[in-house]
Amino acid sequence: MATTKPADFNRKVDFGTVESVQNPNNGSIKKSFVKQFSLWYSPKTRTLNQQYQIQGTALDNTKVIVVRHNIAVEGIKVVQIDGVMYDIVQYSPDESNTIITYDFVTLKRRA
Repeated sequence: MATTKPADFNRKVDFGTVESVQNPNNGSIKKSFVKQFSLWYSPKTRTLNQQYQIQGTALDNTKVIVVRHNIAVEGIKVVQIDGVMYDIVQYSPDESNTIITYDFVTLKRRA
């Protein structure tokens, strides 16, 4: 379980999908982010030891955010933070029996 304070949730993340949209001017297809909902999040800092352990793995160059438990996050594959799109690499929901639960979402920047 995360030890975060309510004041730590001071940043906003948009959860959504990526859809292909045609440009009406030239007919080209562009992938654009379509927002479904937003949540407040707290960034999770990894220790140096954790950073060294994930080097060379699929989790290298990823970042972790913490959100309040929300079942709607489970089906989402893409998020946007400050105009930058990220793929959800791993979603770890807290399914404990406590009143306040937090989910860990691992993100990798889209190329």
